Amino acid sequence: MTDRRLSHLNAAFAELRSHIPRFPYEKRLSKIDTLRLALAYIEFLDGLAHTNLTVHEYIAHSPKWTHSELALRLRWLDWNYFHPH
Repeated sequence: MTDRRLSHLNAAFAELRSHIPRFPYEKRLSKIDTLRLALAYIEFLDGLAHTNLTVHEYIAHSPKWTHSELALRLRWLDWNYFHPH
């Protein structure tokens, strides 16, 4: 892979990392961890979009998400930022 293509790939991963939930103390995620977390986050948001539950209710009522690493990350988010009153 050329340096330019590698640079574009690294920039794309940096952009993806900026859109997934992270712990405040967390260092940069690896590429594979970034992809895994992004896939789980997309699946979570898709499921949430098809329910009338709040984020916290959806996590609590879904065995898949209750004890997942993603659920731990989601609890750190300020969801009021995404749904202003």
